[in-house]
Amino acid sequence: MSGKRRIISRNLPEEIMEEILHNLPIKSLLRFKCVSKSWLFTISSKAFIKEHLKRSIAEDEEKRGLTDLTNHKLIFKYESSDRRTNAPLSYNLGSCCLVNKPEITPTLNIDIPMPTPNACLVNIMGSCNGLILIKFRKLILWNPSTRKHMVIPSPSFDPIPQQDLFHVRLYRIRYGLGYDEANDDYKVVSIRQSDYQQPHLQTKVYSSKTDSWKEIECSNFKHCFQSTHYGEYVNGRLHWLAECNKNRGNPDIISFDFKEENINEYSSGPVSLVELGGYLGLMNITSDADVNVWVMKEYGARESWTRVWTSSDFGVDQLGDRSLCRGRCARPLCWRKNGDMLVAFG
Repeated sequence: MSGKRRIISRNLPEEIMEEILHNLPIKSLLRFKCVSKSWLFTISSKAFIKEHLKRSIAEDEEKRGLTDLTNHKLIFKYESSDRRTNAPLSYNLGSCCLVNKPEITPTLNIDIPMPTPNACLVNIMGSCNGLILIKFRKLILWNPSTRKHMVIPSPSFDPIPQQDLFHVRLYRIRYGLGYDEANDDYKVVSIRQSDYQQPHLQTKVYSSKTDSWKEIECSNFKHCFQSTHYGEYVNGRLHWLAECNKNRGNPDIISFDFKEENINEYSSGPVSLVELGGYLGLMNITSDADVNVWVMKEYGARESWTRVWTSSDFGVDQLGDRSLCRGRCARPLCWRKNGDMLVAFG
């Protein structure tokens, strides 16, 4: 049987063989690496991987009627315990697919790539093109599909000034993952900021190509980040909400460009930031606990903000406890081309 397979493989033109491989799922491709050295070389090449990702996105969009989402799976951390055995509380990572109907979506446990006795210390810091940045003592760049990972060296920041030694907790570090398409380079940005007395920012960028960190000049940055959220990745940039030190209460959108490696700002309103189908999105909750979702249809054009979903279209019975909205515990997860929105409350 193996002889027949080799004959078929030799008789098929190389471009047809690659076309077949491009349409196979990742699990099958991982097995087929063992078929021959040529298949191993083809499947492992950067050009093949980029083309396979591109086709997977296009195929999911066509079949599911979704917007151009780069990843249709939700990965989350959750608590678990067994009351019958009084087992201690444990933390696990799980995943579910967002392209199916929520009521029939299976939830799967996924293995953390490094052994850890306490998964509560594992935090998901960002994701891009199927890669996930997690932090457990060290930074780890992880591909759940291939189960491969690499450990990223920790960035070295300047020593904390002596006058701030008693305010160490006010030094917060944010991480984010993105892709520099021009240089075909996955990068990690790490931002340390102190909001004690006056904002002090230090930014480092890691390149997977050079396996090294470098510092980015941002001495003119006068904003305070609103949260420790890892940021929303859209259009080659990471985005956060931040308040200007001179005008607290009016948040701006702060973006980090992975290609240019610089920080920019845009004005916004009293909102929270989301990414939806490749668009930069804003969500605000009104005093009546209505949730509104807006997207920037044309990136960088303020006039292109469009409201695409509002919870006021639904009755109280459908939304359940509206106090969840008042507590701002709502987050859009998926946006379909037909206008449907998957929103998590609580």
